[in-house]
Amino acid sequence: MTKPKSVSRSPQPSTPLPTTELDDEPQLSNWQSALEYLNREIHPEYADIPIILCCLVAGLCDSSAYNAWSCFVSMQTGNTIFLALGASNQPKGKPYGWLKSLVSISSFLLGCFMFSTTRFIGPKARGTLTTSFFVQSIFIIIAAALVQLEVVPEPMDLVAMNGGATVGEQINLLELLPLGFLAFQSGGQIVTSRILGFNEVPTTVLTSVYCDLASDPNFFVKDNVKRNRRICAVLFILVGGIAGGFICRTSAGLAAALWTAAAIKLGIAIGWSLWKPKPAIQL
Repeated sequence: MTKPKSVSRSPQPSTPLPTTELDDEPQLSNWQSALEYLNREIHPEYADIPIILCCLVAGLCDSSAYNAWSCFVSMQTGNTIFLALGASNQPKGKPYGWLKSLVSISSFLLGCFMFSTTRFIGPKARGTLTTSFFVQSIFIIIAAALVQLEVVPEPMDLVAMNGGATVGEQINLLELLPLGFLAFQSGGQIVTSRILGFNEVPTTVLTSVYCDLASDPNFFVKDNVKRNRRICAVLFILVGGIAGGFICRTSAGLAAALWTAAAIKLGIAIGWSLWKPKPAIQL
């Protein structure tokens, strides 16, 4: 038998390189993956920890602001009383105290309104929470920079406390700028605590927390998560207030306390960006 002749085949042309349109597909896929990552809702487990850390920030900012400018930036109940006292021109040593309180209250309300609009774009998503806290940290950074660069002079009371001499009561309306920025960002953290369902940790006020602690019928029950959160909120605001007072007494002064608060907020923002996502619902 004769062997069949092998058929020779001509070499096939090489596969053409992908076109520009095909090259764009992986980039589009990566972009979509990033959006999907940021749009994923966070897992609620341990999400109360960043909210409790906000109490530390509130303590730092409020103790520093009150020590410097006799005005709160988080606890607006006190500011409301200061505003009311302004109607009778009191306290006598601080004739413009009512104006500082009015700016703080107005900025806080504006902050609550602006940050609450996140409910239209996925309020519990990684990207939303990260952006919200990044913006909050930027507002504290602006306030710290204004003080650090002496655009807003250090108040005479702090100068005297650190060894300088006082020259009577001096009013500087530039103080309203950092007050406004700090109060605005405070609105963001209380809105977030509401959005995530941690109403027992409002982060900016303790009156209701004290009431809920004292009236809790299950206070001595071992597994009482809300009680634990409330106690942590009180402790963290207290620790933040103590730290703010001591930092303001150092040579670093008011700006250092604000930089510390900004660093904590920025750390929380980074934490939200890496947070574990909520499990997908299996149908």
